[in-house]
Order: sequence, then C-alpha cells, then structure tokens
Amino acid sequence: MLKKQLILRDPLSFLGYETDETEKKGNFGAVTSRAGVGKTAFLVQIAISSLLKDKNVLHISIQDPVDKVNLWYKELFLNLTQNHDAKQSKQLWEALLAKRFIMTFETESFDFSKLISRIDELRTQDIFVPQLIILDGLSLDSSMQPELNQLKEYAVKNNFTIWFSVRTHRHQSDDPVSMLRQLGGKDNNLFNMIIQLLPHKDKIQVKRLSIDREMNERPPLLIDPSTMMIKETTDK
Repeated sequence: MLKKQLILRDPLSFLGYETDETEKKGNFGAVTSRAGVGKTAFLVQIAISSLLKDKNVLHISIQDPVDKVNLWYKELFLNLTQNHDAKQSKQLWEALLAKRFIMTFETESFDFSKLISRIDELRTQDIFVPQLIILDGLSLDSSMQPELNQLKEYAVKNNFTIWFSVRTHRHQSDDPVSMLRQLGGKDNNLFNMIIQLLPHKDKIQVKRLSIDREMNERPPLLIDPSTMMIKETTDK
C-alpha cells in the first residue's frame, strides 16, 4: 500500500511523461540547471521512483563519494515518507537498497570506455544488472558527441535508460535546448527527455522541455527548496 502511494508521487508522471518514454531502452534524459539549484536531488527522486517500481538503479557520481550520494537518498526518502508509518517506511527503504548500486569516479579519471567496462563487469559477473542509470556530475560538451552516441547504442543493446545532470552557466541562455541540440549533432536524437530547474521566488520551477520546441508550453511545476519535493499544487 505504501509503495503504491509513493509511486503516485513520481516526478516524471507529474510532468506528463509516459512509461513508454521513461522506460524505453536507450532513451536519454537531462535535468538541467545552473549550479546549486537541485539537479542531484531531482535525479535522486527519479531514481527512488524507479526503485519503487522494482527497477534496478545504478547511480554513477563523478563528484560525490558514496556516503554523500547515499545521504541524498536517505534524506529525500525521509521527506517523501514523512507523513507515513515509520516502521513501514523503514522496511520499504531496506528493501529498496537491494535494487540500488552506487558507483563513483574521480573527475580526472573518468572516460566513457572505463564506464562501459565497469558496467560490463557488474553485468557479466551477475553483481548488478541496471535498468536505469543516473549519471551525475559529468561536464558535457560537444566534443563528447561520439562517446555519447556510443553510450546510447550500448544502452539500447543492454536495455536501460540514462538520466544526466547538465549544468548550464550564467552566460548561456535560460533555454538549455540549444546546448543539448549541439550535443546531439545534426540528427538531434540524443536526448529524449529534458527537464529544466529554475529559481522562482522562494520556490524552484520545474519545466518539461523538448528538442521539439512545440512541446515547451507545458505549465511548470514547483519544488519546495526545504524538502526538494514537488508541491501538490502550483498555487503561489
């Protein structure tokens, strides 16, 4: 019962994403914002929702150690379950941990071939077979286009989706779609799901964007920065 109630608070569902988008093998998602707005917290909420749906989640951090990543999960799960029975919540948390694996890289030592090799090791040794991958802290630029295309092909072949954090900068437009189009090359086919986080008064605005700009008019949602949870209503 608790699990079903929490699944209803899936942030991707709030944004109108369908299962055939969020669980399609090879799909790439991007959570974009300037530094410090909440990309990691939002990615962790996506991960927790997938865990609740019995998906195996591999969280890869390029910036934080394992204990810090785990703390994000603990805090956001506590915020998600604060109005529910504590004993049930603890039991559910312990069950979810079996379906999550955290992997870290030093920024200087990261490369895509090493990433694929480590995922292969987990899979071939039956240690962990991911269905969703979170890739947080990687600085993406257009020079990575061949590697990103290779990673997308690898994701299609091995049946998982990948969500990235994408940092934008003050000198760039508030619209990250142009940057993601550059990453996608002439076909613009890398990123299938795009979410933008923007500071908005005392809240954080959450916008669903698309390479196809015709979809950019969907009304935004609001996040409470004190909990990083999506508000049930967007009333001011």
